Amino acid sequence: MGSFFGLGSFDNNAVVPLKWVRKYYTWTMHTQMRVKMVDGVDKEEARYELMGAMRRIHGKVAEDENNFAINTTDSFAEGMDEIKITLAIAGFGITGLSLFVGAIGIMNITFVSVKERTREIGTRRAMGARRSSILIQFLTEVVSVCLVGGTIGLFIAYVLKTGIDKAFPNFPFVFSLQLVIMGMTASVVVGVLSGIISALMASRLDPATALRHE
Repeated sequence: MGSFFGLGSFDNNAVVPLKWVRKYYTWTMHTQMRVKMVDGVDKEEARYELMGAMRRIHGKVAEDENNFAINTTDSFAEGMDEIKITLAIAGFGITGLSLFVGAIGIMNITFVSVKERTREIGTRRAMGARRSSILIQFLTEVVSVCLVGGTIGLFIAYVLKTGIDKAFPNFPFVFSLQLVIMGMTASVVVGVLSGIISALMASRLDPATALRHE
C-alpha cells in the first residue's frame, strides 16, 4: 500500500483477531490519554507538569523510572506541514493554469471585439477621442468581465463552504475577507494583462483606416 503523504505505512503491520492474540500471547492492555494545552502555555513546561501528575497517580518516588510515555504532536505537525506545502503547491499550480487558460480566452474575445468595433473606434477618434480614452474603455470592459467571473467564482466557493460546513462541521474550511480581496485582485490583474495588448491596438488605430474598415 505504501505511505500516505509520508504519514506512515501499513506494510510492516499485521492485523490479527483479538481472540487469537489472547490465546497465543501474554499481553498487557495499554491505555492512552490525550491532553490539550491551554493557549499560550510553554510546551516543555506543560510536559513536565503532566509528567509530575502522572508520577503522582502511579505512586512513583524520585528514584523510580517512568512506566509511561509522553508523546507530543511535533512529528504529526511536521507531517501536516509537508502536506500543507504539497497541497499549496498543487493548488497554486492548478490555479495558475486556470488563470492562464482564462486569460487566453479573454484575450481572444478582446481581439475579436476590437476587430468588430473598428469603425466605432475610428468614428470616436475622428470626433476627437484621445488614445488614452480608447485604451481605458477597453481595459475597463475586460476588467469588468473578469470581476464578474471572479464574483461568480467566489459565490460558488462560498456555497461549497456552506455545504462542507454542514456535512463536516470539524473540517477547517476558511473563507475570509483577505481571500476575497486576493481573488478580486487576481481577477483585475488577469483582466489588465490579458486585455492590454488588444486595448493598445485599439487606441493606436488610424482614424481614416478604421473608418474604411468593413
